[in-house]
Amino acid sequence: MTASGTTMRDETAGETTTGAARADGAAYEVTAGGAMTYDGFTYDEAAAAALLDGGAVLPLGATDREDADVLTARAYTHPALDGRRTVRLVPGTLGEAEDLALDFLGLVREEEVREVGQVRRETLGFPAWALVNDPANGHHALALVRDVERLARQAKSRPGAAKEGFEALGEQLGRAVPHFLPTFYEQAARVFLQYDNTTYAAAFFGKAREAERVHALAVDEERQRAVFLEFAFAGALTVKALKEYVRALAARLTPAEAWEQFRQLSVERCAAGLPPYASLPQDARALIKAAGLDRDAEERALVAELLASPAAVRAPASFWNTYRATLVALAERQPAVRARLLEIMPAGLGRSPEDDDFWLALLAETGADRLLTGESGAEDGSAEPADGPVDAAGGPVDAAGGPVDAADWLSRWALHRKRGSLAAVRSRTTLSLVERMAARLREQGRPVDLFTGRWRPSADLDLLDLCAAHGIPLTLPESAEDLHDDCLPVKQWLTDTRPGRRDLTAVAADAGCRRLLYRAVGTVCGHRHDTSTLEELAAHPVLADVLREWLEDAAGELAAATGLPAARTALERMRPFRAVAAR
Repeated sequence: MTASGTTMRDETAGETTTGAARADGAAYEVTAGGAMTYDGFTYDEAAAAALLDGGAVLPLGATDREDADVLTARAYTHPALDGRRTVRLVPGTLGEAEDLALDFLGLVREEEVREVGQVRRETLGFPAWALVNDPANGHHALALVRDVERLARQAKSRPGAAKEGFEALGEQLGRAVPHFLPTFYEQAARVFLQYDNTTYAAAFFGKAREAERVHALAVDEERQRAVFLEFAFAGALTVKALKEYVRALAARLTPAEAWEQFRQLSVERCAAGLPPYASLPQDARALIKAAGLDRDAEERALVAELLASPAAVRAPASFWNTYRATLVALAERQPAVRARLLEIMPAGLGRSPEDDDFWLALLAETGADRLLTGESGAEDGSAEPADGPVDAAGGPVDAAGGPVDAADWLSRWALHRKRGSLAAVRSRTTLSLVERMAARLREQGRPVDLFTGRWRPSADLDLLDLCAAHGIPLTLPESAEDLHDDCLPVKQWLTDTRPGRRDLTAVAADAGCRRLLYRAVGTVCGHRHDTSTLEELAAHPVLADVLREWLEDAAGELAAATGLPAARTALERMRPFRAVAAR
């Protein structure tokens, strides 16, 4: 293993750049938007990012991303090679370390270094960092390479033994060159990450930071932030490590610099797919206060960047609660925030009806709900037409200029509220919002899907009744596999005592919905004699009428049954209802 972590190749037929992008006469052009077309393929920003993430080699000039590095071809000679050259493909950042590592083996680099492509930038690890930053003591790092490789082979089958081995090497290294310890422990952590052992990886990452504190080592802020992101994305960065990072920033940097570093790490961490951690607002406020900055302005800027990341949907309740007022102020200054809030279904907020009420209240406070209803922000609360940009139907448009799809939002909200269950509990706040959305939903004419669920189709009965009452287009389950006894959870509806219960008249009046209600009523007791549920069912004017229809049909099946088995089956269906059948 050399500094760049790749295997050496002996090229007998001269130089090679296998795997690199070569010109070979292929034409390329750069479009006005900055995208590069090379050999028939266009490298726009999204394509370049995806290819770099996948380990691809891009043509030179394909991207100007900060995380892209030049791939170089470096030729080396050695007296034992009889005039042959060994060519190494090495990222430019690691080039100097590669030269030093091979020089230790007696290989001499030729003067010419060719740039042959672009790859993802790599952080200097071990032993590369040691060779670049302290070549005089580089032999201490190179002397451990064989032991590191041996322990890496053990890490999968004998992780405990490998951990003890790395710790012993760390003690040995610490006595001679303690400033090598952070990169050494990070390399040990990467070994365990290869085998998804995040526990040991996090432990060694913590040892790296501990070595920095114990030995009062100088810290390269850019490099450390990159390392934090690397391990955060791998799931090996604990909240404890993040909080220690905040304390370390405050101790070694000026307050303004500490805040800037923390903010950049927080934003990049979320951009990498990790949600804000629970105590982020408190840590941010402490750093902002120490820096003497305008807290409101700094928090608005931070929240705007965090909200734009896909990971915002998993932000914890502490994030939304702490930044509630900030979001309201931000929405006033940046209307696009309202559309972004409608895209989010807050998976990390909580699972209770109160959490749903909180989210709908936040949408109302920020004005995002008016994108769904088409109302203006009139201070008297009247539902006037929107006074901003409107679409052909007279409703508001989102930040991109397109109409807000109210049906899509309601379908996603209904699914979100189920949280993996068959149906959500009653929510008067949701019903109130949908009632305000009714006109907009009818105008757009897109059907609302209240039934889609994680396991089987089911719908909130009150919400279904409200939609049916207002003539809102609905998508109802039709296929045999989607039709099941719990499509409409009548028993749950009867036992739910939360306010907002509807009379179900509209559901019973709609042919499609009544078919589902008929099926649900007939199986409300299953094979158990639940007297209290039956009494409530029979006492409800609408459900009692549907039950009467079901019992009449069941009695007809019994009368038409041929033979004892068929009669027994028909009788068993009716048996649970014998206590109320005579009413």
